[in-house]
Amino acid sequence: MRCMLCLGFALVLAACQPERQTEHELPPLPHETLEVECRKIGGAVSTVSGGLLACLRETGDSGKQCSRESDCEGQCLARSGTCAPVDPLFGCHEILGDTGTRMTQCRD
Repeated sequence: MRCMLCLGFALVLAACQPERQTEHELPPLPHETLEVECRKIGGAVSTVSGGLLACLRETGDSGKQCSRESDCEGQCLARSGTCAPVDPLFGCHEILGDTGTRMTQCRD
């Protein structure tokens, strides 16, 4: 059963490729490997949408003012004009792209 869950997790993540993979995002990995690799980059494994596991890393610039994506380690949140607290962000968020253009990004 555990192997089936890991396989299902890997398949779901493979189907949901993000628009932009940051240097800190990890590819789909079995649970034990995910935990080890996630800790190496300073992240923590957490349950995200749909009960899936993902490696979330706190950003060093959380809450810093931003006007475009490149101002932040992760995403620039459009509503607050601040850098996101974690990377990657799951769910739907209004973000500012590299040109400062407002857009909606959804990641499951």
